[in-house]
Amino acid sequence: MFMSLTRQFDAEGPIRQASRCLDLWLKEERRAMDRRHRRRTAALMARYFYNEDQVTDQLLLSFLRHYAGWKEIDIEDPASVRQEIKILLDKSKPREVPRHMLSLTAGMVLMALVFCGWNLSQRKITLTQQEDLKKRVELVVAAKPQLTRARIWAEIKKPLEIRSYQQMSYWDYKQTVERLEAMSCSGAGM
Repeated sequence: MFMSLTRQFDAEGPIRQASRCLDLWLKEERRAMDRRHRRRTAALMARYFYNEDQVTDQLLLSFLRHYAGWKEIDIEDPASVRQEIKILLDKSKPREVPRHMLSLTAGMVLMALVFCGWNLSQRKITLTQQEDLKKRVELVVAAKPQLTRARIWAEIKKPLEIRSYQQMSYWDYKQTVERLEAMSCSGAGM
């Protein structure tokens, strides 16, 4: 009896409860509904369940989750209210990612790929690779005393169009190692 008196004086309570359950259902279903339709649907749900003794959130959510209805609306007829609720729920739609967000994301990914590609193309040899080249040049000089370090470095840098071996591209390292190995193995020098 106390619950029934409380319900009579709290006209907004059932609407708030229906609205809360509707919002939860929309979130579960990943659907959206404009504010006006949400308010109308919540009010109709509150009206539909007005004569129920125990209206719980579970009852309202069950109604929303398993709902199927009719087509005419008459506020006094539960079937008509059910039909209007169905029509309004059918007007809800899946939430869409705004197009500008998709474009922005695609642009950012493209810029990242371009940056990474440019960065990789500009990559220089590591300190370890520099030390390895120095050792290989020393091996060539030891194998062929007629060659000087300066001449070997000049021959290596010339086709790469660099001023110092530290400027050598990471991608030219393997080819340079092969040239140095060929120099140390060949009988005639360069």
